[in-house]
Amino acid sequence: MANFQNQTAIVTGAGSGIGRELARQLARLGARLAITDLFQDRVDALVKELTGPGAEAKAYAVDHAQLSKVEKFFRDFSSDFRQVDVLCLNAGVGMGARIEQYKIEDWEWILKNNLWSVIYMLQLFLPGMIEQKQGKILITASGAGLIGIPGVAPYCASKFALVGLGESLRAELKKYNINVSVLCPGIINTNIVRDGRIYIQDQSGESVKGKVAEFYSRFGARPEEVARDGIRALSRDRGIQPSPLHMWPVWLLKRVSPGLYQSIARLVWEKGWLV
Repeated sequence: MANFQNQTAIVTGAGSGIGRELARQLARLGARLAITDLFQDRVDALVKELTGPGAEAKAYAVDHAQLSKVEKFFRDFSSDFRQVDVLCLNAGVGMGARIEQYKIEDWEWILKNNLWSVIYMLQLFLPGMIEQKQGKILITASGAGLIGIPGVAPYCASKFALVGLGESLRAELKKYNINVSVLCPGIINTNIVRDGRIYIQDQSGESVKGKVAEFYSRFGARPEEVARDGIRALSRDRGIQPSPLHMWPVWLLKRVSPGLYQSIARLVWEKGWLV
């Protein structure tokens, strides 16, 4: 594992789940931290946990879906820290529905929170990283950015875009000694379902949100496992990092036989096995 001693790391969406674990692990590896979340109390609590002898962390409440809020964070960060060495773009939201249920406002919400939130941060922070000619960027996409999953089309659209963005930046930024990795988590025990918009109903007309949240809680991997894979991807300069192990077989199936994967996905959806 790379040494992040005396490096400054930004972790967005650090109030819970994978972001919180990324912050914890980077702190243990010696990084100074600037952590953000939509909810100030979440990151304030994390700062109290992380700040110890020789440790430094600051919390910021940021709505990464709004450019003006990200610009304010950029100004605040620039006042508090000299530069950013590690940029973990983790903030995001979840949503699930049948395609005919989505409204244009839902598409705008998911794309602003998952895609534009990353674009805003890159637009503001990347020039400084290019100027200093060094850095590491970790973009948290999703397993749904590697395989198309029925019932979450807008979510997949946002996450596929992040994978493509990460691959493009990885090639383009190498000459500046900036490494880019894309973390693609599968089913993880986080708040993404509880905090997200789930419109799908079961055959009785009841919302499945509670059932899906319970499934993620019972069977989802621990966020610290995924964060560890993310840090490892940064340390070893890996481009695409599926995580945890259950993501690998389905991703490999999609790569080896896209037609077979599509047939399985269609069958699972039509039989109602996802809901």
